[in-house]
Amino acid sequence: MRACHGQGPGQNLLTMPKEEHALDERFRRALVTGASSGIGQAVAGDLLNAGVEVFGTTRNPETARGPEGIRWLRLEGSTPEGTATFIEENRELLEGLDILINNAGWSAFGEVAGADPVLLVQQIQLLLQTPVQLTHAVLPGMQARGRGCVVNVSSLAAVFPLPFMAAYSAGKAGLSTFTQSLNLSAGSNGVRFVDFQAGDFRTSFNEHMSRQEVLNETEKRAWQQFEKHLQAAPKPERAARDILRAIQVGRNAVVRSGGFFQTRLAPLGMRILPVSWLLRAIKWYYKLPSG
Repeated sequence: MRACHGQGPGQNLLTMPKEEHALDERFRRALVTGASSGIGQAVAGDLLNAGVEVFGTTRNPETARGPEGIRWLRLEGSTPEGTATFIEENRELLEGLDILINNAGWSAFGEVAGADPVLLVQQIQLLLQTPVQLTHAVLPGMQARGRGCVVNVSSLAAVFPLPFMAAYSAGKAGLSTFTQSLNLSAGSNGVRFVDFQAGDFRTSFNEHMSRQEVLNETEKRAWQQFEKHLQAAPKPERAARDILRAIQVGRNAVVRSGGFFQTRLAPLGMRILPVSWLLRAIKWYYKLPSG
């Protein structure tokens, strides 16, 4: 469960006429973090097709692959120094943004006791602290102009924690709560906040995940389920379509995007089942011991 449902089956936003997914004149300039792959790459392409000037962040702009027309910026978002440097070097751009999409993410897999403590800290920085800092940097300009939208790509892991991905689940839960608090605090100044809770999408997320070479049997079962769910997941273009729709609607929102089970059935269970039952259901979902 990582990473508003779109048009009918078989329709691809990237190949549809521009006017069908164009954003209005409020939105002319956007920044997408983690734009070189997955959901970030898909949404950057859709924004470009909608006539938006798009800046994308990546750790290595020289080798970044993405849609033609994107303007690449270097961001090492897993360290406080990297984020602070990025904000200082791009302050004028940040103050002039109409859209900020905090999408960059990465995770490590394995038990916390055996984890590299540096990696734990880096995950929380990238998933939570950097989006908070970037949001803080763009808000004065958006508020002064009376328009803007911040989309924080959290995860269904914010609600349904993932086994052996404790720091990832914590970071996404923090980002989700941060965004929803902004929703509660927002007045009528024209700035909107979207908590985009992504489920599984068919991206290279697992390929880039750090994990030990040797896993115990429980970890192996959970990892196999992660891989299985990823292969059956929708493509990231669905997430991009849902993000653009949320921006265009122009309301503070919590948006869940992904497969039917994760976005419809699982949230239904969350509303009607005790927490202990939900945790047992997550264990069942990932083939974990019930004890």
